[in-house]
Amino acid sequence: MNKSSLILLAFITGCASLPDNTPTHYLQSENINPPTQETFPHCYNYGCKNVVYTVLSDEEWRNIDALFAPPIKNAQDERSRISQSIALFETYVGARTGTEVDGYGTFRNMGNFHHDCVDESTNTTVYLMMLRDRGLIKHHTLSAPDTRFPLINGGRWPHKTAVIRDTQTHERYAVDSWFHDNGFPAEVISMNSWKKGWKPEENFERGSDSNPHK
Repeated sequence: MNKSSLILLAFITGCASLPDNTPTHYLQSENINPPTQETFPHCYNYGCKNVVYTVLSDEEWRNIDALFAPPIKNAQDERSRISQSIALFETYVGARTGTEVDGYGTFRNMGNFHHDCVDESTNTTVYLMMLRDRGLIKHHTLSAPDTRFPLINGGRWPHKTAVIRDTQTHERYAVDSWFHDNGFPAEVISMNSWKKGWKPEENFERGSDSNPHK
């Protein structure tokens, strides 16, 4: 079996893994240490083949904290702030780990410092855990990553996402950073829509005319 076939097999196997009950259980099942405010894991190179531990500076944390101030009063607003915070996490962590080169999707750009959906969903789950533990997420609980499958849920390949749940409505939402280049806000979409194969109308790329943060 050639290298491309091995990568494809790892991608399909990793994305098809079933979710556990909690983010902590999920990380433990992948032999990844849960995050703390001092250090946290970062996955890359497809299916969390590489895991490094990194940190954020005090200034970087202040910038993330500022996204959630003043206190958020409803879940919809909180989802918007969560989306924006993922962009900051990716920007800061990418500069430290070399993964700032990561492009949207999986097969469009291949290389050791790129992400597939397993890497993206794991990293986003870690970021969400740190936001929660910092007291910044108040209107949602966290779940382990979930998967949609081709034929059943639409799309050509299995796909995985981080998940949050509204504490009032109990509706689940995908927090999916895989659709755009590194450093863009994550897509936060109802799990019902996401499971049916939802994808954005365009994929944001660094330096592109469609880049909303250019």
